Formats: sequence, C-alpha cells, structure tokens
Amino acid sequence: MTTKERILARALQVFNEQGVDAVTVRTIAAELGMSHGNLCYHFPNTEVIIERLYDELVVRLNTGIDALAVLSTVTMELLVALSRQSFELLYDYRFLLRDFAGIMRRIPVLAGRHRELIGRRKTVFRFFLAQMRANGWYRPEPYPGFDEHFLEQVFIIGDFWLSSADVLYEGPETGKINHYLAVFQASLVPMFTEKGLEVWAGANGLEPGLRGFRD
Repeated sequence: MTTKERILARALQVFNEQGVDAVTVRTIAAELGMSHGNLCYHFPNTEVIIERLYDELVVRLNTGIDALAVLSTVTMELLVALSRQSFELLYDYRFLLRDFAGIMRRIPVLAGRHRELIGRRKTVFRFFLAQMRANGWYRPEPYPGFDEHFLEQVFIIGDFWLSSADVLYEGPETGKINHYLAVFQASLVPMFTEKGLEVWAGANGLEPGLRGFRD
C-alpha cells in the first residue's frame, strides 16, 4: 500500500467515526503517526482528501452498474444484488452521505461532478426500467413523466438515507443497511405486475404471497 493509499484509508475511517467538521489534516496525521508536513506533501488539505474519497466511491459503484448497462437483458437477482452492493458501498463511505449537502457546498467541484454522475446514472436506470417492462415485470407509466419522478425519488433515497438514519433510525447498527434497502425496494413494489412481484419475491427469498418479509 502506498503512502497516499494509507492516508486515504485512514482518513476514511476517521471521517466515518468523527465526521467531516471535526477532522483536520493534523487529526489524520496523528492517527497515522505521521508529521503534519509529510501528510500535507501528499494532500494539502481535507477538501482534497474528501474529493479523492468521493471519486474512489464513484469508481467502486460504477464497476457494478456499468457492467450491467452493457447486458442485453437483466435478471431480478442481479438487480437485487446490485441494490445491496450499492447500499453497502455507500455505508462504507458513510461520512459523505451524513453531511452530503454540506460537503457539496464546501467543495463546489463535487456538486458539479455529482450532477453529471446522476445524469449518467439515470440513463442506466431507464434501461433497467425498459428491461423490466420488456420482461413483463413492471407496469406502464400511470402518467406521463412518472418514470422521471421515480428516478428522482431513487436518487433522493440514495443520497440522503444515511442522514435520515442518523436522526430517525432506532434499530441496531447491524440492521441499518437491510432497513433502508427495504425502504428503497418499497418504492419499486407498487409498480410491479403480478409476474414481477413473484420474480421479485423469489429474488429476495420471500415466502409465497410475500409473507415473512423483514428488514
């Protein structure tokens, strides 16, 4: 592991534990047993570190999503697995989501980069919706523009579920991902056809008639 990789790995842990506002370059240097000047040689300030960690997260998220985008068809199992993988990765970089709006204001270049990312992601998600309809799993739009509203909802959940969890979630930390993954899937279920519900239930290991679903 290079020095930069060591710094980023430890910075991620410290940001997750203490939050962005409480952490300085000196904090991270002390955690690593490194001099302040040595760390600043690699990363002059925390904004640069945060930007690198954001880019690192995006690369990891894109690995799964971009691979699915080139498939001619998708399975419900793949969609469920990708959803879980995405929530787990977001939790690994949870400091970014806990103060998402504040970080975007603090580092404006990230706000622009994130808007571009969401635009690309929406193209991929439109493909997913088209595939689900082609498979007979997903109902037609109940009104013109519904799909775009749904996609907006998806990304609101994705960007802010950890902020909500810090205030509202009362369960054990180990159950947080499952709970909010269930919240996300609840946004899909009303649009499933009967066939889609059966396939979705099977992909989630649910009992017949959807009995036994737990977050």
